[in-house]
Amino acid sequence: MNGPKRGGAKKYNPDDTRRMPQSRAFLLYLLPMPMLFLALWRMLGGNGGSAFGFAAGFALCMLAATLVRKGVGIESEAKRRKIVRRSSTVPYKVIGAGVLGVAIFLSALMGAGIPMFSSLMLGLASVVGCVFVYGTDPSRNSPDMSAIGVTSEEVLEILNEADTKILAIEAARDRIHNVELKDRLKNITKGVREIMGIVEDDPRDLRRARKFLRTYLDGAQRVTEGYADTHSYGDDGELEDNFRNVLGTIERVIEEQKGKLLENNLTELDVQIEVLQLQLEKEGV
Repeated sequence: MNGPKRGGAKKYNPDDTRRMPQSRAFLLYLLPMPMLFLALWRMLGGNGGSAFGFAAGFALCMLAATLVRKGVGIESEAKRRKIVRRSSTVPYKVIGAGVLGVAIFLSALMGAGIPMFSSLMLGLASVVGCVFVYGTDPSRNSPDMSAIGVTSEEVLEILNEADTKILAIEAARDRIHNVELKDRLKNITKGVREIMGIVEDDPRDLRRARKFLRTYLDGAQRVTEGYADTHSYGDDGELEDNFRNVLGTIERVIEEQKGKLLENNLTELDVQIEVLQLQLEKEGV
């Protein structure tokens, strides 16, 4: 007799949420394609100057699309996380718009043989159109990370790792058929996201939340996935009780974590996390 079917939940790809907003810039990769064909056509026709103009314009359009796409990704992350990467000090979208303007200018002037003034106007119109569609780069009014001993990249890396672990727990939750356990796991992931929100609002809290979001959350993920892999239907009463006890401890630690972050008390919280870590290693779930 076959066992319960697994793997019903879609596998989480941490890059998916980053790729979706960046796909907005994909049109910039498609629109210049005629330039490539025109460059080849002019080259075959022996018109090297025109071919060079279209080829240079196409290459610059590809560069512009890449820059704008990166800028759109940074903007999306800044909106989602309330934190802007240090790398965003480079105005990718504005530079990309400028490169696009140069590309259109060269293609019009050298490739199509359009007069200088008209080519310049086409280039400027391309810059304005690009900025109108994709906007400018995000504001860099984020907290001074250097003053709190962490970089924005470090904060975002830990938050993104935590997101991956939460979604892995949720995927494992979908394979558990005990309603009580599913509801408790749902409350746990909600609590973790609240902790992440506290860190996003004030990255200074990362020092106090780092161990929770990395070491402890990783343990919670492994325990949940292990239970889902072997006891999806809760057919072993003792192991189900053990898992239920672990969930209770996780819930208490989450509440402790939120309270201590708000109170800026680190020492007692570290002790609570160490106790939970020992329980995670001890329980046979």
